Amino acid sequence: MAFVFSLKTLLRLRELREASALQTLRSLASEVAAVRAEIEALQTAGEEQQRGVCRDSLQGVSGADLHMHLRRQTVFRERREVLVQKLKELEKAREAQQAIYMKARQEREALSTLREQQLAAYEEERSRREQRQIDDLFLVRYVREQNAAKIR
Repeated sequence: MAFVFSLKTLLRLRELREASALQTLRSLASEVAAVRAEIEALQTAGEEQQRGVCRDSLQGVSGADLHMHLRRQTVFRERREVLVQKLKELEKAREAQQAIYMKARQEREALSTLREQQLAAYEEERSRREQRQIDDLFLVRYVREQNAAKIR
C-alpha cells in the first residue's frame, strides 16, 4: 500500500499561497528598486543641471535663464517629494507583504514537516512489515527443514 498524505490538498493550497505571496513580494521589491532608481536619476539630473547653471553663471546669466533654472529646481524637488512619498508607501506595502509571505511559509513548512514525519513513520512501519515477512519465511523454511531432517 502506497503512502497517502491525508492533508495533501491543504499542503498544495499552502504551497500555492506561499508562491503567490512570494511573487507579490518580488513584484513590490522590484517596484521599490525602480522608484529608488528613478529618485537617483532625478537627483543626478538635478545636480547636473545645477553644475550647468554654475558654469553658465561664470559667463553671465540672464534673468530669464535664472528664472528657468529656479523653475526646473522646483520641478525636480516636487517630483522628488512625490517619489519619496511613493517609496515610503511601497516600502510599507513590501514590509506588510514580507510578513504575509513569512506566515504563509511557516504554515507550509508546518504541513511539510508533518508530511515528512508521516512519511518517515510509514517507511519505518513498511520496513518492519517487510522484515517480519522475511523472518516468517525464514521460520517456515527452518521448520520445514527441521521436520524434513526428523523424517529422514
